[in-house]
Amino acid sequence: MNDATVSAQPSSNYRQGIIYALIGTVLFSIKPVLIKLAYAVGGDATAIMSLRAASSLPLYIAMLLWLCRDPDQRSKVRRYGWQAALVGVLGYYFASLLDILALEFISAQLERLLIFLFPSFVVAISWIFLKETPQKGTFICILLGYLGVAMIVVHDFQSFGSQVWLGSIMAIASALVFAIYLILSKKVIGKMGAQLFTSLGMGSAGVVIMMQHQVQGADFSAMSNELVLIGVAMGIFCTVLPSYFVAAAMARLTPSTLSLTSNIGPAITALFAIILLDETFTVFHGIGMCLVVYAVVRMNKKD
Repeated sequence: MNDATVSAQPSSNYRQGIIYALIGTVLFSIKPVLIKLAYAVGGDATAIMSLRAASSLPLYIAMLLWLCRDPDQRSKVRRYGWQAALVGVLGYYFASLLDILALEFISAQLERLLIFLFPSFVVAISWIFLKETPQKGTFICILLGYLGVAMIVVHDFQSFGSQVWLGSIMAIASALVFAIYLILSKKVIGKMGAQLFTSLGMGSAGVVIMMQHQVQGADFSAMSNELVLIGVAMGIFCTVLPSYFVAAAMARLTPSTLSLTSNIGPAITALFAIILLDETFTVFHGIGMCLVVYAVVRMNKKD
């Protein structure tokens, strides 16, 4: 009886981890669609980020206070809190700002595929700075991924004009910053734990965003009800909930397994973009998406 219970436990944790990772991926993948909707009802980058932070920051602070009831957790905050704060601001402020700005110029589908290429930056950074030699075939995977993105960029150029290039550069920069964040966060998460790191890192980014809100004089009362609702939904359902679902998945899955679950992200974004934004989905989008997803899957399998 005891042996059966012990053997069933890893399997149960694995299933829970997969479910949590999939939920987190789906919720994160809806974010670009909501950002496009926010732009459509009169929002700008500052308003979107401020609403997202205002609705998510109290929850992160509450979770941080709850975790800090434990003296051991308070000790970790004192020792590593500044690292989590700096890394969190890098990943959840600068990367998010570039991402939101990019969506003013490109489609939600293209944005998600560009962001989805962040593993190629992780490989490049690890190779150049950490002296980690890429596995055989990695660069072919990277080229296939960028070929897939290029097909969609060329197609969208006809619909969005030259601004596609500006938006694409911003999205690529966001993916690069996010890749740096992932590399830097790995050690900090190992020292603090995923939940404490997430609460402190994203909470710190939220504080910076609200400081920007004050400096630029943004006024919540001047925003439309539609924009506020979208911003609050983004803060709760596309920020807080998926961040903790992914943190819970990280505690149950290996990094490779966790990263593979993100492969459904572009398809989820495409589905909602077609339904809610009336974006077109052509054979170019289909082929491009397949190439990008295949490239990321192959890179992850080589980790």
